[in-house]
Amino acid sequence: MRRRSGKSGRRAPLKTKKMSQKIFLKSAKGGAGATTVVAGLGFALSSAGERTLIVDGDSDSACALNVCGCADLQVFTVADYKKGACRAKQATLQHPKYKNLYIMPTLGCDDGSAVEAAVREVEGLFDYILCDNAALKACNCSIAVTEPYQPSVRAADVIISRLKDTSSFSGVIVNKVNGGLILSGNIAYPEDIARSLNANLIAVLPEDLDLTIGIWRPYSMKYFKLAAAALEGKKVKIPYLENLYAGAGGYFRRKLREKI
Repeated sequence: MRRRSGKSGRRAPLKTKKMSQKIFLKSAKGGAGATTVVAGLGFALSSAGERTLIVDGDSDSACALNVCGCADLQVFTVADYKKGACRAKQATLQHPKYKNLYIMPTLGCDDGSAVEAAVREVEGLFDYILCDNAALKACNCSIAVTEPYQPSVRAADVIISRLKDTSSFSGVIVNKVNGGLILSGNIAYPEDIARSLNANLIAVLPEDLDLTIGIWRPYSMKYFKLAAAALEGKKVKIPYLENLYAGAGGYFRRKLREKI
């Protein structure tokens, strides 16, 4: 088994919030899973009692709205707010299951300044506002989301450089990590990925093929809760996802994964 290099004990937490924490999250490339990460963080934060708003930056198909299981539930969107047909608060909808979770769709509105104005208008109503590739200028900090594969990591390097130039950059979330691929040497350890990007490691999230069909298993939610705790400023140990693939049982899991 390869050894982890460098320090890997704990993540550095984000700054303790004194007011609404507005976080801009952006994936390094398509398919890295930023919207799923935003949704999972929203579920976890709201379950922990934090009043949370997800700003869906997909003005064409409302991806975050769909991932959260709220497709077609909206009454107003930011497009209506821009036209003066509603207030920003009215352009949010409450999640039917997570009562502390709200979603602001931007369907039909590709005007970034209007989205930023809407976020600023409602920021006092929420503890956390998670902006899925939206309202960067209205946010306190930014986070990049990447897969552990080289094309995504290289794209993340470019995105992170831009975020460092235009915002208060907090770090990177490494998504879709398969511990078996770490042990086989096919992907790097998340700590090494973050180090290569010269970025703080905010969270590590496991590969879960069920998420693509809208199934949120307790297994994955456990890690989203750890990521949410890191956003809350708590010290959280980095999960070692490769432990599940160690030993005889882990060997068979790795072989099974290779067949998928």
